[in-house]
Amino acid sequence: MYKKILVPLDGSTNDEVVLEHVKKMAKEFGSSLTLILLYRLARVDEPFDRQMQMEEGSSGWRAKGKAETYLPELEKIFAKEGIQVSTEFLVTEQPEADAIVKYAEDYGFDLIALTNRERSPVGSFFFGNIEEKVRRRSTLPVLFVSARKQ
Repeated sequence: MYKKILVPLDGSTNDEVVLEHVKKMAKEFGSSLTLILLYRLARVDEPFDRQMQMEEGSSGWRAKGKAETYLPELEKIFAKEGIQVSTEFLVTEQPEADAIVKYAEDYGFDLIALTNRERSPVGSFFFGNIEEKVRRRSTLPVLFVSARKQ
């Protein structure tokens, strides 16, 4: 059914919820998983300005460092379970939702699995809702796993 599942992560504890769910799906359907950790660069015209966003000490550099430890840990966990997994730290200037949808469509995924985070109306207004934008823009099925504590 779902042979290739894309799982965008944010490195928070919310990831555990969706990862546990897709682990079960991968075992059930024999799916391969791709876990991506996304970092959005500010749009700039100059290559130097773009490069500066990833230089040592920058937030991009810290995000890359986090990804270099976090993603290999996840690979090991899934490999022990016999699940085929790949990971990628994706740096983009696109809005996060657009980057996720484009990545999924470009690489032929069957499903996008996301944690549905709870936000206040004010938080959604100021920061947007990436999950909702992915749902509206994707031609692929999108699975939401609630981050709400049971």
